[in-house]
Amino acid sequence: MLECSRLAAGACAAAVCDLMKRVHFHLRVVLLLWILGGVAVTHAAGKAGVGDVPLKRSGLVRVVEHGLQDDGGPFLGLGVSYFPALWRCRNDRPRLEQDLAFLSRQGFNYYRLLSMVGWNPAWSGREIAPVSFTNRAGKLVAAWPDYWKQLGELIDLGYDRYGLRAQITVFADAQLMPQPPDRLTHLHRLLDEIVRGREAKIILIEVANEAWQNGFPGEAGVRELREFTRFLGARTPVLIATTSNHLDDFAKLYARSAADIATWHFSRDRADDGWKPVYDCWELGLRPGFPPVSSNEPIGPGASVAGETSSIRLVMAAAFAYVAKLPMYVFHSEAGVFGTTSFAGTPAIADFHALRQILPADLPAWQRNDGKEADAPFTVFAGGQPDRYVTAIPASRDGCVRNVGSRKGNRFVCLPMGIRPAGLQLAARTGLAMDVIHPLTGNIFRSVKLKAGERIVLPPGPGAWILLGHEVSGAQG
Repeated sequence: MLECSRLAAGACAAAVCDLMKRVHFHLRVVLLLWILGGVAVTHAAGKAGVGDVPLKRSGLVRVVEHGLQDDGGPFLGLGVSYFPALWRCRNDRPRLEQDLAFLSRQGFNYYRLLSMVGWNPAWSGREIAPVSFTNRAGKLVAAWPDYWKQLGELIDLGYDRYGLRAQITVFADAQLMPQPPDRLTHLHRLLDEIVRGREAKIILIEVANEAWQNGFPGEAGVRELREFTRFLGARTPVLIATTSNHLDDFAKLYARSAADIATWHFSRDRADDGWKPVYDCWELGLRPGFPPVSSNEPIGPGASVAGETSSIRLVMAAAFAYVAKLPMYVFHSEAGVFGTTSFAGTPAIADFHALRQILPADLPAWQRNDGKEADAPFTVFAGGQPDRYVTAIPASRDGCVRNVGSRKGNRFVCLPMGIRPAGLQLAARTGLAMDVIHPLTGNIFRSVKLKAGERIVLPPGPGAWILLGHEVSGAQG
């Protein structure tokens, strides 16, 4: 009997030991998968369909030192044009949800919707009609009886299920309601029926889209736009922008304005090997007395006038905007305008994942430099000449188009871009350590330490790099 008990005890102990081994093995597997999962998010999340829909951010969005903040702290505004969103909410809800899920997985945190459109015949069959109107071609379009219901449901769906805030562009076609009293009534209803109670779900309200050609012409139009900006700003804590009259004077709209953000549409002139649309926002990025700027409708795949499909240039356009002290950047494509193509098939749209993981969330609040001034961590060379860009030496086989940067304390970010085939020579102005990071993958290409005066040559690589580092006393080469 005692022997049986011993045998039973031994068997029990062996079973327990075996169980513990299995538990230990499974814990190691879980830990390994967790680690690999983290790597996958960092290095592979740029692929379409990878990763779960992120948790939504909470709280009212506000501007703090040129950057965006909410209850979760600072964040980089990465938006996407989705003009037909409200039309799809009413007419094709499955496609809308498919699009919002896809955009959220790609790392976008807001989308820009039009609250009315249809004056131009190009929108025939896709009109968004808060009121009945006759379009420019004489077609009568009936008002949506459920317009306000659909707009509210769209904003709730985007935020509650997919973590996407809405940028509401109110008067995309103000010709639909040409009289100022009717426009003011529309703004009252927008605040009362849509905005109130949804403030945390809305990142920005923009009064009009390219207003000079969409119902607000001339000086009288500018006065009306500024008055509507004051009207909205006095009645809601949601951030307010006016419009982009990019063929007019920036100061007419935004000097001494009630706007919190200045939405602007930058150049689509593909000069400097296609890099001009990337750096065109620099001039407006920091103007005393003016609000911070959003790159609201930049060049992109299928954009009008000129398009861009290069992933490296489009991703670097967002990075450059943040370094230039713009808190918001919108990816703009044909899929987000008329929507005859799909987001999933749009070039470069799945390549932004790594960017917000690489760059500091408060980057627009850092102190920027043009890459050549004393605050820049490097002296940049082109054609053997210091502090020169290849735009001044077009025949140079080495150098870059720009190497702007930002600093916070002893930390720095630099963006060498448009690197020529012979590479880019940089000389450290002080001792420093840095990582050379691939903008599209987030992978570290090289980690280096440099003494003051020591030089390094970066290869052209993908055409641009992100340099992330800090000053180091007595750094060794």
